[in-house]
Amino acid sequence: MRIAAVSKSIPSKKVSNFDIIDRLDALNPETDPALKSNYLQAVDKLLAYSGARNRYIRDQEAGETAREHIINAMKAALDEADLTPESIDLLIYCGVGRGFLEPANAYFFAAACKMTNASCFDVTDACMSWVRALNIAHDMQKQGSHRHIMVINGEFHVGIHDNWQIQSMDALNFSFPMYTIGEAATATILSPSRQKWSFTYRSRSELADLCTIPLPGHESYAPDTMRIGLNGPMKFVSWGKQLLAEGNQNLSALIETIPDISETTDLFFPHAPSERIYRDACKKMGLPPEKIYLSVYGTYGNVVSASIPVGLSCARQEGRLKRGDRITLVPASAGLVASVVQTTF
Repeated sequence: MRIAAVSKSIPSKKVSNFDIIDRLDALNPETDPALKSNYLQAVDKLLAYSGARNRYIRDQEAGETAREHIINAMKAALDEADLTPESIDLLIYCGVGRGFLEPANAYFFAAACKMTNASCFDVTDACMSWVRALNIAHDMQKQGSHRHIMVINGEFHVGIHDNWQIQSMDALNFSFPMYTIGEAATATILSPSRQKWSFTYRSRSELADLCTIPLPGHESYAPDTMRIGLNGPMKFVSWGKQLLAEGNQNLSALIETIPDISETTDLFFPHAPSERIYRDACKKMGLPPEKIYLSVYGTYGNVVSASIPVGLSCARQEGRLKRGDRITLVPASAGLVASVVQTTF
């Protein structure tokens, strides 16, 4: 299997750290002034510390939609791979952002792009979703059931899973990560080749409640925990500090099991929910800083499962990623799970 194409579509509205502070201020007019001042100062410092600068979201007032960006990414990937929609025989929609619990979101986009020969299904595993989809695509191609497979996602959460209410200073512990979220759509085409791939995972399911977006009625499915649902149903709750610490520890333990990983890699691509913390953590893991691609977070924010394909697309456009380069994907994700994926681009 080889990556024949990877494309992205970024919404139009640029949002700076100052815009985040301004929005928090405007949406909390009744909040105690002292609490609001302390909260906004803390958010500002945390954004700067994490390496956040900008992110992009839809201009919803102008009618900008997730659908148009997903379709744009799909068409761009088809053009890059020089394939027709009919050439795609499997479409996998992955990620957290979605319009439907039923049926699979992939069906709607296969229909939109006239992929008349495509089987369809969805994959979800938080920020690990894109890697999981690639692993499934790899196995399906290997068994010969499909040739050209497209993996798409649309991580669009603003106005859906965000919560801008200032509750308390303590609430910042589980609400701050949502201020780093950006929006993006990506499309990746995977075509047959004898190129080798290696997928390795390490999960710690006892930490699943560190980052959640609970559905209404989740109480009937989940254990009684004080970490879930603190912003209400369908709203993002992430205990960011602990999540990053545990995620990096989990990833470090996995990397230690991969021999000669630095010597056999030209460029590493993490899912980076924080530029500063990931850069520091990767150094401790023994990964050469000059080989780690960390440009996504500061420019686009945390774009969830789109982070790595956005990074691949950007690195390719910058000339930093070239055909034949040995790449290693090193994402850590809610769940909690870490992965090391090795291949040649």
